[in-house]
Amino acid sequence: MPSAFAAVLTGPRMFEHREFPLPDIGDDDGLLRVEANGLCGTDYDQYLCELNLGPFGKPPIIPGHEMIGWIEKVGTQAAKRWNVREGDRVCVKTPLPCGRCRQCRMAAFHRCERHMGYGLFLPTTVAPGLWGGYATHMYLHPDSMMKPAPAYIPTDVMTLFNPLSGVVRWIYEIPNLRIGEHVVILGPGQRGILAALTAKQAGAKTIVVTGLPQDRHRLQVAKQLGADAVVEVGTDDLVERVRDVTGGEMADLVLDMSHGSTEPILQAVDVARPGGRIVLAGLKSGKPLSGLVTDRIVVKELQILGGFSSTPRSLDIALEILKQRHADLTVMCSHVYPLAQADTAVRALGRELEDGRDVVHVNFNMTQAV
Repeated sequence: MPSAFAAVLTGPRMFEHREFPLPDIGDDDGLLRVEANGLCGTDYDQYLCELNLGPFGKPPIIPGHEMIGWIEKVGTQAAKRWNVREGDRVCVKTPLPCGRCRQCRMAAFHRCERHMGYGLFLPTTVAPGLWGGYATHMYLHPDSMMKPAPAYIPTDVMTLFNPLSGVVRWIYEIPNLRIGEHVVILGPGQRGILAALTAKQAGAKTIVVTGLPQDRHRLQVAKQLGADAVVEVGTDDLVERVRDVTGGEMADLVLDMSHGSTEPILQAVDVARPGGRIVLAGLKSGKPLSGLVTDRIVVKELQILGGFSSTPRSLDIALEILKQRHADLTVMCSHVYPLAQADTAVRALGRELEDGRDVVHVNFNMTQAV
């Protein structure tokens, strides 16, 4: 019987490479032959088993929630519903929405109350086990959502579809960025860099991206892709730099894209203009925030908004950006690993390894040999 191979997370910092039988496919489901899977900060938290907030699944689990691949098998009804044929290249969204709960009835499928989805929720003990992108194959549940992935976009760039679609939502949909507004992006990870590009596409007047001294390469990439100015926090005076760049108007929109650190939230309150919006999109590993004076939020009449996932509309916009800018985005694709090096890849993502290259975007390519 044909088999799939997967990297299974069995505990903190523990991967086991296991073989799974390929599931039988009926009329209403399918099978994806995984081409590649992108990684983000959530993958690192999951690797450490520190995804303690929310309905996330526990080991043993196959991580990976940023999958692209080819339709290997598909049932007749599923093919009609997804508008695909065997052999089509697609990108698969993380959620598996039920379509019936209150959130789904509001078309907020990313907040489905069933809490099912790829890579983050279902352990391998739930049949058929192939619920994540760290694998050669992945089961396509009848409630899967997917979009065509253009064949001409290179593999590593195409794996940016997930973080880019999130960024689109956090700029276009949640705060409704308007042409001519000033944007400050706190954190130059892959999402912060993509936010600079997206804000420029959306018509922002000025874009400032912040980072630490060890982020200098990332800050330069952000400047290359859309930032008007970059700030090394701790070296430069952030408030004065934003005041200078914006001509004293300060930020209409502040995006916190930083991972793990709560200090940028305090900085967001500092640099936002009265009446400005702050979108919090960086997970903090459950850390509480100390030092926040809420009176400043009240007096400045700030809007504090949360952003976690993407929507079908934001994915559509992200795919259009990828079609237009895929050649420019190759500069972000710093590290590619085969599936056999799952542990190395996630540790590289977490900046635990020094290989002479600055980490920006990491992905697994399942077509690569060890």
